[in-house]
Amino acid sequence: MPNPRRMSRRAWVLTWAVLCVAGLTATAWLQAAVSPPEARPERHIKAECREYIAEIEGRMRVAKSNSKGEGSILVFSRDRTDCSDELNDLLGGDR
Repeated sequence: MPNPRRMSRRAWVLTWAVLCVAGLTATAWLQAAVSPPEARPERHIKAECREYIAEIEGRMRVAKSNSKGEGSILVFSRDRTDCSDELNDLLGGDR
């Protein structure tokens, strides 16, 4: 009489394969159920900040075109506007 507790290799492989497929299916279902990350809401930017940011972007483009592959340093003096959050976003401070 065969031992009921002993499983053949084929049964172990089949059980393992079924569990892997079930796990992959569950993972795919959970990833599909999760909503995509919410886009960051567009913030209102003051007109003076928009102008200042446009000026800075222009200076950055000129500095890039003048550097021709060499490293360069672009220096800005303190401004009179309160655009620190906008400048932080522009220059990648939220990385």
